Amino acid sequence: MAMDVSDRLVNLLGVLAVGVNDRMRSAVAGAMPLRGQAASSVIVIGHAPTISIDQLSRILRLTHGGAVRLVDRLVERNIVAKQPSTIDRRIMTLRLTPNGLQLRDKLLDLRRDALASLLECVSPEDLSALERVAVTIVASLPEDALSALATCRYCDERRCIDCPMDVFGPFETLGGSTSRGNILALEVNREIGRTIEKR
Repeated sequence: MAMDVSDRLVNLLGVLAVGVNDRMRSAVAGAMPLRGQAASSVIVIGHAPTISIDQLSRILRLTHGGAVRLVDRLVERNIVAKQPSTIDRRIMTLRLTPNGLQLRDKLLDLRRDALASLLECVSPEDLSALERVAVTIVASLPEDALSALATCRYCDERRCIDCPMDVFGPFETLGGSTSRGNILALEVNREIGRTIEKR
């Protein structure tokens, strides 16, 4: 531990991490028909279309069997669709259905509102300082693109300009790479969903 870091600050950081996580999970729980890692899986799959079940399991820190069961429940509820990889047809890749895209937007809106409310008591000057500190700490957490996406599994990449995770490069799915700053694939999926709904 750095000599100039106080025990009080370490304790406060731990309390803050737990409190923020509890607030975020509580906010999205009511909108998610499944518990556990279902909400984060929807956000991750939307962020990285064509991700494999194995990749999802590593990002969510689930066993492969646990990830398979989770995906099957999401497929049953028409939130996620499976299709063979264009690279290796023995492997199933994942994408959100139109219903899944709508649910993802709702989850991220609920998350943002819950977390934004925590910042209402902070002055503008302190908010700027907090953002700088948050960027520094967040950038120190992952070691590669996969662990970066694990760290950001509740993140709304559309709102993260100059993301500190970009230094790790694109996350390679079995259908191509997914940059943290590139939301084109997600927007294409959403547009496809709108087209289907109009038919």
